[in-house]
Amino acid sequence: MAEVWEGWFTVGIVFVAFGCLLWDVIQPDHVMIGAVAVMMAAGVVSVEEGLAGFANEGLLTVAVLFVVAAGISATGGLDWYMSKLLGHPRTIAGAQLRLMIPIAVVSAFLNNTPVVAVMIPIVQRWAENIHIPKEQVMIPLSFASILGGTCTLIGTSTNLVVLGMLKDWKGSDGASQTKQSMGLFDLGLFGVPVAMTGITYMLIASRALLPGGKKKGEAGAGGAGAGGGGKSEDLIVGARLQAWSAAVGKTVAGSGLRGLPGLYLVSVKREDTLIRAVGPEFVLSQGDVLYFTGMVESIGNVCAEYGLLAVTTEHDSDGEGGFDDDGSDGDENDDSHPAGRVSPEGTGRGAEEG
Repeated sequence: MAEVWEGWFTVGIVFVAFGCLLWDVIQPDHVMIGAVAVMMAAGVVSVEEGLAGFANEGLLTVAVLFVVAAGISATGGLDWYMSKLLGHPRTIAGAQLRLMIPIAVVSAFLNNTPVVAVMIPIVQRWAENIHIPKEQVMIPLSFASILGGTCTLIGTSTNLVVLGMLKDWKGSDGASQTKQSMGLFDLGLFGVPVAMTGITYMLIASRALLPGGKKKGEAGAGGAGAGGGGKSEDLIVGARLQAWSAAVGKTVAGSGLRGLPGLYLVSVKREDTLIRAVGPEFVLSQGDVLYFTGMVESIGNVCAEYGLLAVTTEHDSDGEGGFDDDGSDGDENDDSHPAGRVSPEGTGRGAEEG
């Protein structure tokens, strides 16, 4: 029988680990491994129990899926296919339907987080091109990936964890020898109806609950205009990592470039390769061009604090060359980001050109 102190000791470890995760004091993998190590050192769990999770088939399957998702993210394999599937809908409901169905299908076979991270810049550019408020498609993007993950066994990591527990279950009396299993599409009996219900609800309620739903005409008119101060939200600004920057050789999370106030790191260009869905463990190198979206007017302060040199040449948001606002050829800037417009606002003309 377990000692009383073991329960309180475990509660304390859980609270400490949660606090480290909440305030981002230590990297999540270090927090989890450290908590398990302390529990084993205290004798609360045995070494066999502490290491059993690393041999779980569900965990190994998730690890393999991350490799697949990383390959899709690095090669941009979804870009061409999604641009064809999304098309040019004329209504918000049509745009949401075109977005949610393929995302739900893809998320049924890939981990949700990489799918959403890869799709964010694609959906941002698409919403701008069809003059639909981004707020009306971002939440449906996230929810569709979650709902799609419930349709198959490998759609989300929690399903695989439950599968591992099911295989080890020996009945309520602990003596059953019957082996339990679960097929790839067994969850679809419940997951598909839930996903369809969720998608239907978003189509009906999003116009009333999400920002921009009642102002489609104004948003479309603003998006079709040739300028306007409200367009700063649609901009993507690039900045090159200098040799003397303290962020060189550090991860995105360790350098402090993750979770900047008002700015979101969309992707990183390293030499001729554009890396999308940059995770917190991605290691930055000298010469990397970092692309941010959000409150681009604050990019000047970020560059000064983190040793970045802003890239200020503008190009067309559709990423297909053409001419810049000043009449120069848009292809002259080698650092142009294909998912948006690199803006000079807040960066100063003294920064690096192209």
